[in-house]
Amino acid sequence: MLAGSAATAAMWPSILRAQTPEKIRIAGVATDDFTPLFYAIKNGLYQKAGLDVEIVPTSTGTVATEAVIGGAYEMGKGSLIASLVAHLKGLPLTIVGNGAVWDPKSPFSLMVAAADSPVKSGADLNGKTLSTAALNDLNQLAMRVWIDKTGGDSKTVKWIELPNSAAGAALADHRVEATCLNEPQLSAAIESGKIRALAPCYSAISEHFVFTAYFAQPDWAAKHADSIKKLLRVTYEAAAYTNNHHAETAAMMADITKIPLATITKMARVNGSTSGDPGLIQPAIDMAAKYNNIARPFPAKEAYFSG
Repeated sequence: MLAGSAATAAMWPSILRAQTPEKIRIAGVATDDFTPLFYAIKNGLYQKAGLDVEIVPTSTGTVATEAVIGGAYEMGKGSLIASLVAHLKGLPLTIVGNGAVWDPKSPFSLMVAAADSPVKSGADLNGKTLSTAALNDLNQLAMRVWIDKTGGDSKTVKWIELPNSAAGAALADHRVEATCLNEPQLSAAIESGKIRALAPCYSAISEHFVFTAYFAQPDWAAKHADSIKKLLRVTYEAAAYTNNHHAETAAMMADITKIPLATITKMARVNGSTSGDPGLIQPAIDMAAKYNNIARPFPAKEAYFSG
């Protein structure tokens, strides 16, 4: 009996380790595109898969990227363009999964102009001044593509950086001719009556493409491939549900993002990817390369973790 008890006791540490969920911290800006993950956390879906997932809010995607590269956190979420740049620079970062996906049926981002602006197409913006929150970001890329596809020449446009919080006033005062606003600033600007929607410029890139990504260090990803698969399976399944049940997640995301519930209830919501198909980022790669946001075009699989 003593020998058997000793043998059983010796097994306890390994049994406990097997039952302890693996901790995965995901750094990123706590915006609406995190909805599937917060929903999965709230409902214990990751726990059921043997994972302990925590969202670590950061001020910017750049901060999240640097934190993951530096080893502070296991994974991160950020702009796809930034991940593509990191890949081409040879930084220790690999895309492990698809994040937010553009769907014109839920236009959370639109190109806008002043309510009294005569602009109707890209041709009307030749030689004008436009703003974007950060030069060479996805919004600027989308606007440049839309301008060129609707008769204009984006090379003639002057670009300035303006935070979304200041862009509406700049439009109303005609200091800039157009910009691209995301929710919730988009709804607030249009409700002011001073701004009008011009175009769903993301659709100029593609009617369906991924524009944020989940990433990790390649070495960490290789050692935790099974956990990544579990996490993504749960996340994609959660997105398939939350994409079609926005009302159910409104209060949760209002509390997390501090966007008023009345606003988040009526604004267009961001949808999450329901698959890890690398081809869903190819349209962004191709356009980013064409407009020199990244150094060269490449097959999407090249930037993905292959484990």
